[in-house]
Amino acid sequence: MRNCRVGSLRMENVMKSEKNNGFTLVELMVGMVLGLILIAAVVTVYLSSSKTNRTSQGVLNANSNIQFAIDLLKDDFARAGWANNTSLAYSLSSPLSSDYVNFDGGAGSDTIKIQYESCDNSDSDNKCLTSGIDSTDCNGVAVSGGDIITNVYSVNANKELICNNQVLISNVESFQVLYGQVTATGIEYVIASNISDPSRVHSIRFGLIVSSDINTADKKVSKSIQLLDKTITSNDQKVKLKYESTVVVLNKPFTSNFGI
Repeated sequence: MRNCRVGSLRMENVMKSEKNNGFTLVELMVGMVLGLILIAAVVTVYLSSSKTNRTSQGVLNANSNIQFAIDLLKDDFARAGWANNTSLAYSLSSPLSSDYVNFDGGAGSDTIKIQYESCDNSDSDNKCLTSGIDSTDCNGVAVSGGDIITNVYSVNANKELICNNQVLISNVESFQVLYGQVTATGIEYVIASNISDPSRVHSIRFGLIVSSDINTADKKVSKSIQLLDKTITSNDQKVKLKYESTVVVLNKPFTSNFGI
């Protein structure tokens, strides 16, 4: 009886020892593989979320910049050629300065130089203000009533859209301008150097490409964007936003052969 009891105890000890040995090598490897798969999934989700966040932030930043510029340009271009009631036909002889032919940017960004009179409210028909936007240039500098306000828009070497040398927005990849002039067959949009008669400019069409100020892509991406009459190329990691608009020049000189 004692031998049987001893044998039974030894068998139980062996079984307990086997149960306390822990995981086998195969079980450990399976666990490690599952853990790596889980970690890879978490990292993938994180990277995707981070990229989406960068892209959204870049679009938001570029969009806020471009909306500010567009609103300013549209409002100012609409004033081009305006004159007080004391002037013939309530408009200047041209909405553009006399040196307009020099402002085509070629392969680069264009420049535009518009002009209109500062408000003189001595005549109630003028319906303008002698303070604020009716009597100041694009930088808020006051101009005496009846004098000419001249605003020059261009892009500098730092990719900043400027007006009269003051920065408006940054990260501007391109600024293009076309002029709609009235012809015998309709309205033709041309570059500044191809304007035949500035008094026949009916509208101003302009476009902007603005990039984000942060990198949003994992690597450089080549892009080709058509902006009015130009194809703009880039190779970087930034978001690009394009905007184009046309503003009718309401203060056109009145002539019998204007045709519209």
